[in-house]
Amino acid sequence: MNDQEFLRIIEFIESTRAPFTQQIRGMSPDSDWALTSHLVKAKLRQQDVSISELIKASGLTYGTAHRRVNCLIDQGLIEIVPASPTGKSHLLLPSRTLLEGFESLAIHVKSLVATLVGHRDDSQSSDQYYFGEPRGSIEGLLPPTDLLTSQGGAGKRLRFLFHDDNYFVALRNLWIDFRTNAGRSEDFELAKLQELYEAALANGARSESQFDIVTLNYPWLAEFARKELISPLNIDVSAPSANLGDFHPVALEGVRYEDRLYGMPLYVTVESLLARRDVFEDNALPYPTTLKELLSVARRLHKPKRAQYGLVWNAARGMPVASAFMFFLNAHGGTVIADEVFEAQIRSKSSGRKGTRARLDSKAAHATLAFMQQLLSVSPPDTLAFNWEDSFNEFMSGRAALCYAWSMRAARLELDFRSKVKGKVEFLPHPNVHGARRAVPLGGFFLAVPSNLPPERAALAQQAIRWMTSSEAMRSSVQNELPVAPRFSVSSDPDLKVVSPIVSFVDNLARNGLICNSMRPLTPVYTRIEEILGVEIHNALCGLTSHEDALRSAHTKVQDLLDSLSLGS
Repeated sequence: MNDQEFLRIIEFIESTRAPFTQQIRGMSPDSDWALTSHLVKAKLRQQDVSISELIKASGLTYGTAHRRVNCLIDQGLIEIVPASPTGKSHLLLPSRTLLEGFESLAIHVKSLVATLVGHRDDSQSSDQYYFGEPRGSIEGLLPPTDLLTSQGGAGKRLRFLFHDDNYFVALRNLWIDFRTNAGRSEDFELAKLQELYEAALANGARSESQFDIVTLNYPWLAEFARKELISPLNIDVSAPSANLGDFHPVALEGVRYEDRLYGMPLYVTVESLLARRDVFEDNALPYPTTLKELLSVARRLHKPKRAQYGLVWNAARGMPVASAFMFFLNAHGGTVIADEVFEAQIRSKSSGRKGTRARLDSKAAHATLAFMQQLLSVSPPDTLAFNWEDSFNEFMSGRAALCYAWSMRAARLELDFRSKVKGKVEFLPHPNVHGARRAVPLGGFFLAVPSNLPPERAALAQQAIRWMTSSEAMRSSVQNELPVAPRFSVSSDPDLKVVSPIVSFVDNLARNGLICNSMRPLTPVYTRIEEILGVEIHNALCGLTSHEDALRSAHTKVQDLLDSLSLGS
């Protein structure tokens, strides 16, 4: 049970208790509930509670409330901690015992409500469904009834392999909401990016797929299609009913290989530069458009003695620093592989040989690595261990003026209880050497059908994918705080632009051709290139090797990979 669900259930319990004193004269409020629930809700919302505030919330007289608070402290249900280093003031916190008691109560109430309202056959297994927020109607968010169970066996439900992020968690929670019988938690396996890649590969090696639908990162398409781990979709791309022209072209291009459609884009996320609007306004600073300006403004706003940093970014060993290098390389006018734009347009095995020259010995590559080294001087001290989540949390806590982050995570800036920057963030495209035509890298996931599915299950999976990526389903998702959809008809809806400013930001970039799917090489050996860069670039930034040696080694290894790919084809 996550904090949002926990809080929602406590608020529901509270709403059922309030009418007791409101509707029946002479009844006294339950002061213990008022005291303890106020503390638990404040804990979940990351809010501090003073003794005077808690006494006020109790509804009792000051003296009576103070005595009751002291009694709860003596019973080990409330903890008292210093509010400052001087110890002159104090804060109150719910103890572990109290939190565990409230969690048991929440699980019990959740099961009761699911039994009475949800018509579920698993209502006593509270981990299999979700206590969703109030909605006028949930039916429009769910798949058609005939998609909820597989035709390949009696009562056998569709199974999904999802990426573990807030989009897919929210999507899963919609399907397992206690008011529906659309699915169970066990129908969904969520995995972090590297684990998702490994799980999808392992699933492809099975005699029969464990999943009906898998989600894959856009850069993995060429590898999975070339290895025949996923099947082409049975969709007539020219048919009006397919409505493929409604998709952002760059997202649709990301699911084509050898002129065949191997998946459908589910959502688009772009890595943008997040800027603290309030900090820039207070310091009368313009937003940076060039890399030189970025360094300059980050230096000005970098105050490490106050735990305030100029810029946070992703430089951990492996995927994070490899991606950062490729994006910064593009901003310097360089590329990992020569002629990759041409390859992106043609996308065939024969054209792949035209883009098989590594370009990691270029001036742009050397300038990029030097720039990244400079960035470390205006970043938190642990930046070389920061992954996407670490850097984003640092920015969300209010400790940085700038942050490179995927728009997918940006929804949390407004919705997460821990966010200290709500309503204070500006979304910007990547600065580059020239300050013009500033693009952003494409990210996100597409839905695909494993090639080792039995025919009847594969047909149902393709039907489910068509529904999940329809404009109707995507519109419902965005309205319910699931971010950016890759369809113009959805992202241009004025009602949805009000729901999330991220929708407008990405849509404007897409319409102006400023979303780029080639910053990361479009090649079947992408993940191995990523591994090489993740080690060599990190070693250079850590000072374990020189910049020249790191780039020379990476260049040689990538070229060897590309040569072996050409020979293999």
